[in-house]
Amino acid sequence: MKTMKNLLLLGAFSCAALVANALTKDSLVPRPIRLQVTVTVPPSMNLIRDDDIADAFAYRVSAGLSEQGFKGRVEYVRVGDDPKTDIPVLSISLIEWRVDRIGNVDCTFAANLSGPNGKESLGLFAGSSMMLWPRHDYFARVDGYEDAASSALSDLAKRLNATKIIPVPESKP
Repeated sequence: MKTMKNLLLLGAFSCAALVANALTKDSLVPRPIRLQVTVTVPPSMNLIRDDDIADAFAYRVSAGLSEQGFKGRVEYVRVGDDPKTDIPVLSISLIEWRVDRIGNVDCTFAANLSGPNGKESLGLFAGSSMMLWPRHDYFARVDGYEDAASSALSDLAKRLNATKIIPVPESKP
């Protein structure tokens, strides 16, 4: 029993030391923003819904870029806010992100990149996923939308890295 208490106490001190090490002064400085993302959605009669869709898709874009190996911080710039002029901006026009007639989720968007080093059209991206209608909970159905967006985003990071608009981050020794 005493050995178990000692092990738990040792584990707690180890965790505390790791947390203290992670929260050093250098780790509290935020990484610089490497890319800004703006998302426009097709207009509808519900502006709150449009904002929610843009927020969700922007989150999916930043997560997808990170999953694909894009280095650096990605910041979402909401509609109405002005992006910083010295940082490249990925402008995404969401064309559709919805369930089609046969039950698949389709995601289509166009992307343009602009920055201090120029402008470039990255092209049209499309992806689809099967919607799992038999699942009764909302969160399981959301997976279909996430999968369609991931499919559409599959080569966005490659196209971003192929341009000369985004500067290559400096590596630390």
